Amino acid sequence: MKRRLMALTLSLSLIAGCSTGNGKEVQTEKGAKVPQNENEPALQIQVLKADEENGLTEENEMYQQLSSLLEANPGLGVPEDFSVHALNLVPTQSGGNSLLFFGINRLDQPIRNIEFDYTLGIEENGEQKLVLDKEHVELTEGETGSIQPAHAIPFTIDVTSEGSEILKNMTEENKIVKLENVKYELGQ
Repeated sequence: MKRRLMALTLSLSLIAGCSTGNGKEVQTEKGAKVPQNENEPALQIQVLKADEENGLTEENEMYQQLSSLLEANPGLGVPEDFSVHALNLVPTQSGGNSLLFFGINRLDQPIRNIEFDYTLGIEENGEQKLVLDKEHVELTEGETGSIQPAHAIPFTIDVTSEGSEILKNMTEENKIVKLENVKYELGQ
């Protein structure tokens, strides 16, 4: 499984199922509720540096859809930290699936060259079934640019067909999510 940046040919109709709850939490298509940070500035989408170099802007349809999702859920992210928010599965051109994420900067300064290990799965009857097991992710400045404060960038991680099936059974009660060994550079 290889981490990939948005290929911009992804079908984003799957993320349209996300909606706001009472303004304090987000309810995803899986029914999971994510607490919102009421005192945080609203998030804005940031175009990836690699996409900018290919002539894409925030006016691109994909970025417009992602921006709308952030507008509907302005408090995503962990206050005063970098966080990752899983959105949904999206089909790849090769016929597989990738999991679409937001990388969210809630620090008071830009960050770049981010890397972390990400675990995602479920626990059923005492047994863990993992979609991603300490998957090492690198979001380099050359690909993403510096992520500005109160901004989110999209990225994807490929998942196996077995992983896709596990995600179908994920609930708020049985999910396993770990963001570990986070490293980044501050500034610019």
